[in-house]
Amino acid sequence: MERNDAPIAYRAQEAVATITLNDPERRNALSTRLIAELRAALAKAVADPETRVIVIDHAGPVFSAGADLKESAAASGLADLPAAHLAEALADIAEAPKPVVVVARGAARGGGLGLIAAADVAICSDEAEMAFSEVRLGVVPAVIGPVVARRIGPARMRQLFLTGFKFTGEDAEEWGLVDFAPYELDDAVEETVAELIEGGPSAQTGIKVLTATPDLRGELRRAAAVTAEYFFSEEGREGIRSFIEKRPPSWVG
Repeated sequence: MERNDAPIAYRAQEAVATITLNDPERRNALSTRLIAELRAALAKAVADPETRVIVIDHAGPVFSAGADLKESAAASGLADLPAAHLAEALADIAEAPKPVVVVARGAARGGGLGLIAAADVAICSDEAEMAFSEVRLGVVPAVIGPVVARRIGPARMRQLFLTGFKFTGEDAEEWGLVDFAPYELDDAVEETVAELIEGGPSAQTGIKVLTATPDLRGELRRAAAVTAEYFFSEEGREGIRSFIEKRPPSWVG
């Protein structure tokens, strides 16, 4: 792997490029730097003619805690907000001409679930704890809505977004948010990658085009602007402050 001090590590071996979220001390929070390096790593893997499959994995016990809230609290405009940059990363994953496999070995929140939902194949631990927790911060998870909606129906998405309800990887598999939540996670990843390598690369690119969501990148950008409205609202600012200060937000009894 390259640059172990960076929030993203990259390794290309045989036909597989592994991109690792590599900021475990901050629970792989989605900062603008991490997102930028994730996008650069994706572009590198796409450009490498030897790479057939892209795997996004993570260091540490948490896949991703979601958007970097300290950076979000300091943002003064859309360009400073991690959620705006996340929209581009989600589109990069979904539109990559090569299969992208996301592996969540541990907990995922908010934007981290967006990375999972954007994948062509999503594999997670059956016991991984997940939640769309934005609502408890007074924020709408609009930016990840387009990719989540491709995987689960509107009623389930509404329930999970409204409540911030915690669920497991096993639940996520049942609902279609992830494809597999096996007991032996590494075996499932290895088998999935091997099966993908057996497919014709040009055919796989064609399949991704055939099954693509029309104007997904534009939809994600518009959704990011909606998310920004709530991050910059009085309620959103209070929600983020309360999280950072480790206290209940003002609207909680």
